[in-house]
Amino acid sequence: MLRSPRSIAAGLTLILLVAFGALLFGPARGARDDINAQKHLVSAQLATVHKQLELQTKQLAVAQKQLAVGEQTRDIAQQTLARTVALEALATQTRDIAADTRDIARGTDAKASTLLDLTQQLLALARALEQIARDTDRHAASLDRKTGPSTPR
Repeated sequence: MLRSPRSIAAGLTLILLVAFGALLFGPARGARDDINAQKHLVSAQLATVHKQLELQTKQLAVAQKQLAVGEQTRDIAQQTLARTVALEALATQTRDIAADTRDIARGTDAKASTLLDLTQQLLALARALEQIARDTDRHAASLDRKTGPSTPR
């Protein structure tokens, strides 16, 4: 039994419509899946970008703190330099005063040496005078023994 050409044509038309629908809507379903997968990827990328932004914001805050610390360090270094320059001037003055003191001490030492020499000469002279006085006293005592005590006038 042969089928009628009309039923064959209707069957072929139905097959063609199903095939055309499969061709038309099959890739669209895959495209929807691809679009959905891309949405998830874009969402994940957006979340990553937000995390990167948050991290960069924190890094900026750290960099700003480091900059502030750097500025404080620079200020401290400038103060230290100013104090060092002042101390250098003070050290120069102290060195000059020490040199003057040394020169005065040398002059004083020379004068003290001269005074010491004079004092030693005076001491020797005093010892010589003492010896002369003793000798005179002994001589007078010897004369008194020989001639008798002298009478006061």
